[in-house]
Amino acid sequence: MSKGRTPKLLNQTEYQALSEFRYQLRRYLRFMEEKAREAGQNPQQYQLLLAIKGLPAEVGPTIGALADRMQLNHNSLVELVDRCERRGLLRRARSGKDRRQVELVVTTEGDQVLGKLAAAGREELRTIGPLMAQSLQNLIPSESRGRHGSGSSRGKKTQS
Repeated sequence: MSKGRTPKLLNQTEYQALSEFRYQLRRYLRFMEEKAREAGQNPQQYQLLLAIKGLPAEVGPTIGALADRMQLNHNSLVELVDRCERRGLLRRARSGKDRRQVELVVTTEGDQVLGKLAAAGREELRTIGPLMAQSLQNLIPSESRGRHGSGSSRGKKTQS
């Protein structure tokens, strides 16, 4: 959205689409939280493993990059990394490009945990994904699709 421009109010169809999208998104997130707990994991630990494994190739798995990806402040992410490291899910390693930089590496155990949970997440998305996609199509006018790039952070980082 352009700065200084007041957004157009939603019509009833758009409110319904936004509500449906939020419902399906929250349903998915809750499903994954429950799956992580069933596997003996903290949901945020799973989210961190996923964030590391799913980083774009050009983004290094650093504390700063992952804090941004997870929308957590630096200190909160460091604490989360410490907990994952104690559980053997990841480890810190010196960057091959810049030895002063520390990168996070998912361990074999972390990979096993991540693989099982991510597979369950993919299966759930096969069920609710079409509902999410339809609600987005109803919400986003076709002329504005594709204009907004991904990767921008909007809003303040929070702890969750």
